[in-house]
Amino acid sequence: MRAEIGPPASADGFSRPQVSSALAVSAVSVAWTVTSSILAIAIGVGSHTAVLVAFGAIGTVDAIGSAALVYHFHHGLRHDRLSAELEALAHRIVLVGLFSVGCTAIVGGIVRLTAPPSGHSSDAGVLLAAISLVVLLALSARKRQVARRTGSDALRSDGHLSAVGAMLAAVTLAGTGADRWFGWEWADALATILVGVIAASLAVSTWRTDRAEP
Repeated sequence: MRAEIGPPASADGFSRPQVSSALAVSAVSVAWTVTSSILAIAIGVGSHTAVLVAFGAIGTVDAIGSAALVYHFHHGLRHDRLSAELEALAHRIVLVGLFSVGCTAIVGGIVRLTAPPSGHSSDAGVLLAAISLVVLLALSARKRQVARRTGSDALRSDGHLSAVGAMLAAVTLAGTGADRWFGWEWADALATILVGVIAASLAVSTWRTDRAEP
């Protein structure tokens, strides 16, 4: 295992400006995902919209992973190096959480699909999903950009998790919109299952890729 992780193009293997950027984007991610997840779960429970609850749950996992990265990069700035152990731990947190929530979303979607109709989507849920789509796409792009510069696989995976969140926001818009405007009450459940499959598949494929690397 490498003792330190640094940007490939850096002569000394450590760049304080880039690690500071990684810390900043991770901190912003924590703030956004905590806020949006609480709102999504509250709105989802109140309106009996399963895909919004799944959206909030995946956002919670994103927040936990980003919080681990905040600690990781803060530790790196204090010691002028990035710990491989903390990097690996943050990476595992993101992947395990992503897989767990993906499986939960699949089960929840199946239960929702077979249960009798109990509610409809709300305007607040649609608005939150629309805003989240834009914010999460921006966060995902920024995380992956900084991850390339710092050589952080954990931040790269967290960027993928934010991308899954953006896909979930898009699916949420489609599912809640179809339910609200066309009366397709099954759309919410199918959207939840689809997002769960995407999340779990991404976690497994990333884990296999990491295992295959020397």
